[in-house]
Amino acid sequence: MHDKQNTATENWLRERLTRQMSELLRLSFPIVLQRIGTMAMGLVDTLMVGHYSARDLAYQSAGDIPVITLIVLTIGLLTGIIVLSSNAVGAGNPRESGAIWKRGMVYALGLGLLWLMICMFGEEILLALGQDADIARGGGEVAQVLGYGMPFMTLLLACTFFLESISRPLPGLIVMIFANVLNIFLNWVLVFGHFGFEPMGAVGSAWSTTLIRVFIFFALLLFILVLKDGERFGIRDKADLSWKGWRRQRHIGYAAGITNGAEHLGFAGLMVFAGWISAETLAATTITFKLFGLPFMIAIGLGGATSVRVGIALGRRDPADLMLAGSAGLGFNILTMLPLAVLMVLYAENLTLFFTSAEVLVALTTPLISLSGFLLVFDTSQAIMGNALRGRQDVWMPTIIYIFAFNIVMIPLSWYMAFALDRKAEGLVEAVILTSILALALAAGRFYYLAYDDWQAAQQKAPA
Repeated sequence: MHDKQNTATENWLRERLTRQMSELLRLSFPIVLQRIGTMAMGLVDTLMVGHYSARDLAYQSAGDIPVITLIVLTIGLLTGIIVLSSNAVGAGNPRESGAIWKRGMVYALGLGLLWLMICMFGEEILLALGQDADIARGGGEVAQVLGYGMPFMTLLLACTFFLESISRPLPGLIVMIFANVLNIFLNWVLVFGHFGFEPMGAVGSAWSTTLIRVFIFFALLLFILVLKDGERFGIRDKADLSWKGWRRQRHIGYAAGITNGAEHLGFAGLMVFAGWISAETLAATTITFKLFGLPFMIAIGLGGATSVRVGIALGRRDPADLMLAGSAGLGFNILTMLPLAVLMVLYAENLTLFFTSAEVLVALTTPLISLSGFLLVFDTSQAIMGNALRGRQDVWMPTIIYIFAFNIVMIPLSWYMAFALDRKAEGLVEAVILTSILALALAAGRFYYLAYDDWQAAQQKAPA
């Protein structure tokens, strides 16, 4: 009897794990490629501007501080789209997904216009953060140009999250491929000055980014409007846009927004500290984290797919599958990141030379890239578990975890290691490694606690 039960359990586990891995690959592959495409555009910007001049690279790095902070905050605030839409699909009510998307679009437009106004004060923000006057001026100009594209950035995020939540990530990938080709061309024209344009350096790269965001938004919107099974997802249905009608969607976003904002605030603090050390250190730190962001985008894609799978299991009220979905996402991420981490450690100098040939920057950047290889597994894994918690609709505890880890711990720790211990830029990266280990332990512990609690509750309700 026990042998039969054990065999049945093993078969169930093998079957479910195979399905989870298959679904993770199916969902995450186009999402990963799309996220890599997004990061590749940033890498091209850094590469082009880095070869134009080290000073312009510092301007670009400074201008990114407020802009990327707002984008990361938006990703969190709009998380309610992907969580509730995937829940609706899992619960057998896909028509509600269209209404969730429309509410998200209204929200995204409002956020984008607000971010546009904030970006107009880029120079003042950078001066308030203690940056050198010249860096603040150049970075402020970059932030203003990027600000013009912020409404389109927030709207394209709403469209992307909707398509991913209904397991239609391929349109985003197709658009991203075209966008990357266009971005390379526009950077070449505007950064270096071709076809009658004056060389514009970092500002030219910012204009390229803004134009690309306009293109991506309208392309994704067109994909959604002509979706073959759009009727099934209520694309053209009238949605309740009353403030009370989508309270839950906003509240999930508030928590995720604060979570993302807290995490990124820590990294923005690192960039501010790097700027305090020197303009060259700021440029080296930017190159390091832009390169780090490329494999990290794989984790973001896996995290998005994990969130969808956990959300679907939650909608079906299947706690065992929910636990398995989170575990599959974490395990797949670790297996993917380990070889990439080894490559970053072994080939740090070769990777640095892609971005700059300036001897000072090469000397500063190479050890940072090597250190970031050690960071990769821990930081990506904590991101996976954060997404799993969001799919589980655990709203506020992840926020508390990330505020504690990336603000209360990391900001003072990075200052202490960089300045008090005189580790400079290397101390900044070492502080992130320690903080990511802490965040992973807390987020994973929370997920498995909730999953086990759900499983126990289901066992008690099951008929004897």
